[in-house]
Amino acid sequence: MKVASTSVSRMARRERRRASLASRRAVAFTVVAVVAALVVGAGVVPPRGAWALIIGELDDAVIASSDEQRLDRAEETSKTAEIREPSGIVAIETSSATTRTKTVIPAPPKPATASSGASTSGWNSAYVSWYGPGFYGNTMAGGGTLTPDSMVVAHRTMRFGTRIEFSYKGRTCIAVVQDRGPVSTRFTFDLGPGTAKALGFSGVGTVKYRILN
Repeated sequence: MKVASTSVSRMARRERRRASLASRRAVAFTVVAVVAALVVGAGVVPPRGAWALIIGELDDAVIASSDEQRLDRAEETSKTAEIREPSGIVAIETSSATTRTKTVIPAPPKPATASSGASTSGWNSAYVSWYGPGFYGNTMAGGGTLTPDSMVVAHRTMRFGTRIEFSYKGRTCIAVVQDRGPVSTRFTFDLGPGTAKALGFSGVGTVKYRILN
């Protein structure tokens, strides 16, 4: 709306300027013609000189008209250049595009997986075996000699001296990690002979256990 209003105002101003120029041109031509007639009649200026004055006045009027047209074209060019300038909205959008940061979507958390046989009460389940006959009198990895009453248990990595409470079919006992084993990865513990006897355990099976220290 602002551009259209400016264009209409400019056209009206140009028309008024042209009307004023035409009026001045007509007045000037009339005055010069009258003066020329008077001076020619008085014999001051010969007819050729009078025509020279009239033609000179007309040339001035043409030059003035050309100047007016050049002024109009200069104004139109200036307004067109202003209209083609990018607006502030475009500048803001360009700035936003250059400063936009990449949105990083965090990966969904992995679902928690419970350990095999884990329990919230501190008790865990383990598939175990036992050993004894054929090993009596042998020195255990953690020191000491294995006997039929040794309340020990073998584990592959637990610290020697760790106390573990076992439960099996209603019986419980406490054993100490004193040896390394079992050889088969199917089993978590190898119960010593005294531990297996206290639990009434034989062969292989699943027991409950919890680490005390």
